[in-house]
Amino acid sequence: MKILNKLKKKILLTAAAVFVGGTAIAETQLNFWSWRQEDVEAYNSIIAEFEKANPDIKVTYTAHEATNYATILTTALAGGSGPDIIHTRAYGAFESVAAPGYLESLTEKVDLSGFSTDELLGVTLRSDGEIYSVPMASQTILVYYNADILSANNITPPSTWDEFKAAASKLKSAGVVPFANGSKDGWTMEVMSGAFMPNFYGGDFFQQVVAEKTDFEDARFVGAMEKFAELREFLPQGHEGIDYATMKQLFTSGVAAFFVGGSWEIPGFRAAGINFDIMQGPSAEPGGKRMVATWLDGGYAVNSASENKDAALKFIQFTASQPFGQMLTDKLANVAAVEGAVSSDPLLAKISGFHSETTPYIMLVGYRFKKPTGSTLLQNGLQELFAGSKSAAQVSKEVSDGIKNSE
Repeated sequence: MKILNKLKKKILLTAAAVFVGGTAIAETQLNFWSWRQEDVEAYNSIIAEFEKANPDIKVTYTAHEATNYATILTTALAGGSGPDIIHTRAYGAFESVAAPGYLESLTEKVDLSGFSTDELLGVTLRSDGEIYSVPMASQTILVYYNADILSANNITPPSTWDEFKAAASKLKSAGVVPFANGSKDGWTMEVMSGAFMPNFYGGDFFQQVVAEKTDFEDARFVGAMEKFAELREFLPQGHEGIDYATMKQLFTSGVAAFFVGGSWEIPGFRAAGINFDIMQGPSAEPGGKRMVATWLDGGYAVNSASENKDAALKFIQFTASQPFGQMLTDKLANVAAVEGAVSSDPLLAKISGFHSETTPYIMLVGYRFKKPTGSTLLQNGLQELFAGSKSAAQVSKEVSDGIKNSE
């Protein structure tokens, strides 16, 4: 009898009602899909805070496998179903779900005044200028270094290109692998280029090339790629076969002194227990700018076919708030997009300081809307450049021609 009563109680609790002050309130169930499996615990904690303030809404967070997420999501949306709340990617990947009409416009429905124009660019549909997703967080390309290795070799973290190459040469002579980065995974080569090339092609190049006032055969871009190629001799032996996982192992095991990667690497490197720090890519010359490449890393949207739009919009309004951004920063170690979220993490605070000189991560922000994407073209070209099979001029021409002929 006790078991039966417990079962009845469980059914009643999960049916569809919560009680506040003795009054039954209908509970709205919202499904929230994402690709961030590593963040399940953090998001459930953040969602719990929302549910405390909104006891009539229940949000269930489901994280799909990252590489299959886009296919799973678009298949569901095309069939008229899918989640109420969608964790979107940005730029070209965002447009792939916004352009077919799968997302609810947030323009004038959500207060987006806490976000910069650059951040909103990643969640704005170019065809109509409407905003369909709340910006999540920014990612930054950084140069990580093993502080113990540099100290043991009497090297001060270099600030200029010549100092950087001199440090790498000194490390190589001492039997230390200067860079952990390999070239097997093309996307890691694109990331690495984003740390160094902008300081050579300059802050104006992005705006000019996306406005079609120049192209990727511009001498500034070719010259920047030639400079980047000078680092080839400092990559691990057999770098063509070194993938992302191996790169991280080389750095966390203390074999390599430098690692170029995104700000998302910080938690993993901390967990590995190494003494590391971060810096911007070196300036092209003494006194020059040390720009960091940044981009918007996703957002939060409402399924236009949702039967619970009002409740979903309430949750989306929450994601646009400073308290949400603060929790995102504290729990996920991300630089939140919304203004006013301040991190107590010293490395995240340092990254925020780097943002005084930023440039868009060029191919992701500007050229992932057509096929082949600019990223695909650049990644393939950089692999050939570092294999020694093509020159910077040849790669730049193929990138430029490929983008002009993309569809």
